[in-house]
Amino acid sequence: MRKFVFLILIVLGIINFCYTQNSGIISYKVVDDWTKKMATCDYISKAERERSAYAWGGRTFDRKAELQFNENSYRFEFKDDENDASNRWRKNDYVVFRDRDNGQTFDVMTVLDKDYVITDTIECQNWKILNDMKEVAGHICMNASYYDTIRKKEVLAWFALDLPISLGPNKYCGLPGMILEIFEANGAVVYTATHILLSEEKIEIKKPSIKKNRKAINFNEYNQIVIRYINESKKMQRPYFWGISF
Repeated sequence: MRKFVFLILIVLGIINFCYTQNSGIISYKVVDDWTKKMATCDYISKAERERSAYAWGGRTFDRKAELQFNENSYRFEFKDDENDASNRWRKNDYVVFRDRDNGQTFDVMTVLDKDYVITDTIECQNWKILNDMKEVAGHICMNASYYDTIRKKEVLAWFALDLPISLGPNKYCGLPGMILEIFEANGAVVYTATHILLSEEKIEIKKPSIKKNRKAINFNEYNQIVIRYINESKKMQRPYFWGISF
C-alpha cells in the first residue's frame, strides 16, 4: 500500500509540472451538526449532552463559503445570506487571507467580541496521508488526517489528485492537492466543494481592509486566547464553540 501511495505522489508531481491554471474560485457548502459538536465536549456530563441532542433533534445548519486563489495569494470567507433568519447571529468577522509570495497571513476575525488581525508566518497542518479514494465535485480525491491538539478533534481531508494546489477551505493547507472536503470531529462540521471555477487568467483578490479597532496578534497569542477560553468553558460546563470558532 505504501508503494501505491508513493506512486500516486509521483503522479501528482508530474501533474504539478504540467499544471497551468493558477487562479480559481471554489464554492463550499459548510454544514454544522450541533448534536455532534456537543458530543465533542466530553467535559460536559453525558446527561446534559443527551438532553442537548434531544433538543436539537439532529438538526443541521448550512452555510456557504468561498475560496479565491491566484499564484500570489488566497482568501477564504463565509458567504452568509443576510436574509436567512438562521444566519442573523453570525455577524462576526472571519476572513482567512494569505500572501503566498511572502508566506504571511492576514487573517481577520472576531474572537470573544474583539476584532483581531493574525499576522504571522503561514502554518499548515501536519497531515498524515492515508490511502482511501473517492470523488468530490467531479474530482478523484485521496484522504489525509490531522489531529487538532487545541480543540481536541480529528480532522479528515479529501484532496484532489488532479488539482496540485496546496490550499483548502478555512485555515487548512499543506496537502499535495486542493482540499475539496473536510470532516471535523466525525462530521460535526463538514466543508464540501460544490462548484469549482478554474482560470488561466489571474483573478484579483482583495486583501481585508485595515481598521483601527483590529488588534494585531500572532498565532501563538491567538492560540493562548483560545486555550484560556476553552479552559474557562470547561469550568463553567458550557460548550466552548458558543464563544469561539469550532
